[in-house]
Amino acid sequence: MTGNDSTIQLVSTSVEQTMAIAETVAKAATPGDLVGLIGELGAGKTQFVRGMAVGLGISPRKVSSPTFVFLQEYPVDDTDTDSLVLVHIDAYRLVGVDDLQSIGWDGNAQELRHGAVLAVEWADRITDALGADWLEVALEHTDAGRTITLSPHGLWRDKMPVLRQDLNNITQPEQA
Repeated sequence: MTGNDSTIQLVSTSVEQTMAIAETVAKAATPGDLVGLIGELGAGKTQFVRGMAVGLGISPRKVSSPTFVFLQEYPVDDTDTDSLVLVHIDAYRLVGVDDLQSIGWDGNAQELRHGAVLAVEWADRITDALGADWLEVALEHTDAGRTITLSPHGLWRDKMPVLRQDLNNITQPEQA
């Protein structure tokens, strides 16, 4: 793991490790948090969301890429709990920020964020609509597997020291 006080860069060598990283991120999330995923096709964005689902108590089998419907909601598996809903948005086919209104996004998605954690694939296509508080997750294929860079914006900066400590338990230091 590398990075400065706010940015964390990890190398994942397996799907399981990527999911464990995402699960840890989800456990750090609170109602209204937004996680924006950036990466090429096949970089692991949807797999990351599956790991987030696990961290929120949702079966990862429920998660699929919402490319053609733009938005999917995944409630927790235990209906007796007040746990967060995972709202999964795919911005790949959106032409611009105006297209977000068709899925109920207003301003920086305050209504969608209520009682939920938002995971936005292709977040780099709508950064102007994300607001000030979000966690950028950039996924990149490498020879070693996958590089995952976590860059906080706004209030996510306050969560990074604890998140860094929690991630130390599941990752190996990046080799120079």
